[in-house]
Amino acid sequence: MSEAGIHFEFYRHLANEVDDEPRRNGTTFGKIQPEYGENIDGFADLVLFEADGSPAVVIEAKAPNGSNRSRKEIDPYSPKVIRQAFRYAGDIGAPYFATFNGDRLVVFDAYEEGVPLLQRSTKSYDITSLEKFAGSFLDEIARIRGGEAKWDANDDAFVERIKSLHERITPDLYQSLADNLEEDDEFRADFEAWTASQGIEYEDADESDREDVLEEFAEQAAYLLTNKILFYKILESSPTYTDEVQPLAVSPFRVQADLEEYFNHIVEEIDFEAVFEHDDIYSEIPLNLVSEQIRDFIIELDEQDLTQFNSDVVGRIYEGVIPAERRKEMGEYYTPPAICDLIAQLTIDEAHDTVLDPACGSGGFLISAYNRKKELFPEQEGNHDVILDQLMGVDINRFPAHLSAINLALQDLTEHTENVNVEVSDFFDVAPDTRRFGRVVADASGSEWESGDANGAVGGFDAVVGNPPYIRYQSIGDKEKVRSHLSAVDAEYLSGFADIYCYFITHSAQFLEEGGKLGFIASDRWLSSRYGEDIQKFLLDNYKIEAVIQFASQAFNDALVGSNVIIVEKCDDIKEREENYVKFLKVQDNISVDDIADEIESEIESEKIVATDEYRMLVTSQPALRENNKWGMYYKAPPVYFELLRGKNICEIQEVANAHTGKKVGGNPYFYHRTEEWEELGLDQYTTPAIKASGQISKIRFDEQSAREWSVLDTREVVREALNDGHEFGDTEEEHVKEWLAKNGHEALLEYIEEGEEQGRHNHDRCERRDVWFNISEIDEYRQQLALPIFMWTAHRSVWNEARAFFDYQFHVVEADEDISERLLCGILNSRLVWLARELEGRQASGQGMNRSELALYETEQLSIVDPRAVSDEEERRIVSAFENLMEVEDKSDDPDNGEEVEKARDELDRAVLSVIDAEGRVDDLKQAAEHLLEMRASEGGVDTEVLIEREQEREVIELEGVGEARESPRLSDY
Repeated sequence: MSEAGIHFEFYRHLANEVDDEPRRNGTTFGKIQPEYGENIDGFADLVLFEADGSPAVVIEAKAPNGSNRSRKEIDPYSPKVIRQAFRYAGDIGAPYFATFNGDRLVVFDAYEEGVPLLQRSTKSYDITSLEKFAGSFLDEIARIRGGEAKWDANDDAFVERIKSLHERITPDLYQSLADNLEEDDEFRADFEAWTASQGIEYEDADESDREDVLEEFAEQAAYLLTNKILFYKILESSPTYTDEVQPLAVSPFRVQADLEEYFNHIVEEIDFEAVFEHDDIYSEIPLNLVSEQIRDFIIELDEQDLTQFNSDVVGRIYEGVIPAERRKEMGEYYTPPAICDLIAQLTIDEAHDTVLDPACGSGGFLISAYNRKKELFPEQEGNHDVILDQLMGVDINRFPAHLSAINLALQDLTEHTENVNVEVSDFFDVAPDTRRFGRVVADASGSEWESGDANGAVGGFDAVVGNPPYIRYQSIGDKEKVRSHLSAVDAEYLSGFADIYCYFITHSAQFLEEGGKLGFIASDRWLSSRYGEDIQKFLLDNYKIEAVIQFASQAFNDALVGSNVIIVEKCDDIKEREENYVKFLKVQDNISVDDIADEIESEIESEKIVATDEYRMLVTSQPALRENNKWGMYYKAPPVYFELLRGKNICEIQEVANAHTGKKVGGNPYFYHRTEEWEELGLDQYTTPAIKASGQISKIRFDEQSAREWSVLDTREVVREALNDGHEFGDTEEEHVKEWLAKNGHEALLEYIEEGEEQGRHNHDRCERRDVWFNISEIDEYRQQLALPIFMWTAHRSVWNEARAFFDYQFHVVEADEDISERLLCGILNSRLVWLARELEGRQASGQGMNRSELALYETEQLSIVDPRAVSDEEERRIVSAFENLMEVEDKSDDPDNGEEVEKARDELDRAVLSVIDAEGRVDDLKQAAEHLLEMRASEGGVDTEVLIEREQEREVIELEGVGEARESPRLSDY
């Protein structure tokens, strides 16, 4: 779309929004004028006026990504574009102006007194839908006018600016790279040799895979180039390097050559090779397509106060410009600074504590550790080099490891940085208690050196902190190496299904001093998964568990997993561990790092629940954790759970029944059809009623009426008859059966079988295991009376299979022991008490709208229920009567989920079941608890992300239509 097209499209949507809703948040908008030229030199693309005729905002629209305009012209942060929009705003008298290219819009404060233009307050938006964004834009301008909107924090604004530049120059670098590979044989040979040395398949790859390699290379080349320029300008602005760093000024005709001269000078005179020297191949890409933008960026930085950025800006930029999918391949997620600060505060107690981050990435945790130690040091002792000497990091990837070194060097530019201990290595190649830190070390000078003569042994750290990579067990490369340390920590029992963060926990134990603390943020799967039981045992046997902290929203913008913070103290004394109290804290609203630390560090020696608007904390003794492996429940379990399901006359299902999962038939669309569809095919005589999904369960009783909906293919009778026929028809059982069907009037079935074979249904692994692929011989084994759906949305039910239908693998079948009444057991299973247990002792499966309750088979076996063996004859009659009444009421009700009569019947069943544990009067408490857990599960669904820990200048989080924090980028080859 052309520039004119872009601003006309935006104009049209804005005009529609003003017509529909002119008044917003105290501001009434009036006309929108395109190509406005009154009293100004030129024409402003769009001017939005208020109803009284005063200008509200000037919008300078430029052509979108992919147009033929100069890349500089379409960068909303380009100084030329900003100055043009600012001039129009000044001439017209508008308090705000915006630059816009269709993908990104940036609002600027036009009249910020005493602040250079390029440092004015900004608010940036990535646009996902221009139509939806138009209304959001008006809302935002009104909020800004009313003083209710927060401008982007300085760090955020700067990261967005670098991200925008990166987006603009990466496609041009991709094009330069592609052209050079095509035109320069020597460069192509160098590039192929380089990719081979990096283990990247390129030379023999297909075209699509080659494009992927070039895209990733162009992204990194763009990042390295902007990072070099940024770091140079930071050094230039630092008083420490005034005499050694020349002002960066490049000729428009030799940008690349000038940059190389300046960068080489820094390396020769000061060092910082980690920043300015990378593999030669990066420097061989011609910069002619981006030279003008790079020169403008350098000039722009002259007007920026770069000394203000003393946090993890390098890491923030890395996270912003390297696509999430690239980092996801390595399980690498950027950790929000507030999380790093929290863990540093909870694990570093003394100024001289030594700290290790075994997966340091771009250095976020090491920076928080640096700042924490600086706070603890007396002012005269806490110098830069002393602190750096006590911080050590490891990362398997050289690129982020060097960023860690750079980030740490940036923390104090008043001193020269001699050494930064960041090892480029696989953490599982680093052994504790050896007189080395690592094979290869990347320090701030960029050096990489053998370090066998390092002073002292590795180990005995006071704190190990970090964010281990999120790599599932299936994707762990050398699992034998990763598991090789387990015997040294007596953890050979650790399940082979454990994800890699579990091995970081076990291996880190070898590096901690007695009394040292481990603080990780990791996946929360270990709280409720089967392999998590092994990690729980390891923690209980080796540590005092201080706190496990969870967040109401996901902590990482681009991670699709829940996460939690683990804080533990290494302790070999069994008595100390058994006397310890553990805090399970769930952050529910914004709360400061200091407030969380205060709660965790407070001494509470009793079991209790503390609840506020900001958090919920449950305190329990460490020995109590051995009795329950579903630790996730501690974040949400109400008091009634512990009072009712941890008392007398409670057992697990496996103590009174056998449970197994329903049948996987292999190829559901072939074996299952609605009954009328089987009838249309003329095959209804070869079917059996089936319960294939929880959606069929709208009431407890599954009767003959319900059983008419779905059926499963059941050829057992004809197959048995064919195999018992004395005639020989084929060489195999399957051929024999098919020929017998053809000769005995079963042509419709045979045609369906042959159609399935044409579709490849017989090649499904489960079908291949059968002697006759289409014959499900075990149907009767899956037609039991009772079953629990594996997934539950809003209504808990245990199925009473009156029709004796066939259960699919979406259910766990429950067979009562011989001395246990099935009706009694099903009545107990349908009480809200079991609903409560299911919500807390099961797990959650993520969903876009709401999370589902899920039960694994072992969780079903261990589910807490009222013990039917403890039920008296009178209590049994009462429970069974209430259960049968509930089924009858459901059968008659138009709304079996929550009709008034159904609710009364459920209450009566609950009273009958609760009477067994002397809690008949707790029905209302039970109902409220179950409904609250359901609401929590609903609220935690979807994909909303927010870090709920306050840190200075934390960004504002507001839902806006048409705005996205992350968009899928087009392929660079599309430009």
